[in-house]
Amino acid sequence: MVTSHSKKEKYSTEISNGITAILSDATSKDGGKGEQFRPHELLCAALASCLNITARMVLDRKELKYDDVIVKVDLDRSDENKTKFVYHVDIIGDIDEATKNKVIHMLRGCPVKKTLEKEISVEAAE
Repeated sequence: MVTSHSKKEKYSTEISNGITAILSDATSKDGGKGEQFRPHELLCAALASCLNITARMVLDRKELKYDDVIVKVDLDRSDENKTKFVYHVDIIGDIDEATKNKVIHMLRGCPVKKTLEKEISVEAAE
């Protein structure tokens, strides 16, 4: 369970999973201080981190050596009836492009990606 507590700064909130905490703020593009995520950035962060972890698991399982995996995620909300996450994965290392593309194709199994692709509802708890 994730919990959000109001901070003194206007619209700033501390978000915690009970073990660690981060800050979120909706007031400006850089979160007011440059150290806070905007709420929509947190959605992108969930997908980016899961894609990164999944790619590294695939690379490790295939015993492929890599230096870094960089995932960039953006949220396209230009269509008011559709939410579209756009991502790019860059695998850095001495791996041929065909193999990199196969690994990237395997990211369809990313748990957060699979969750976001399902029909979603948001409901208040009783």
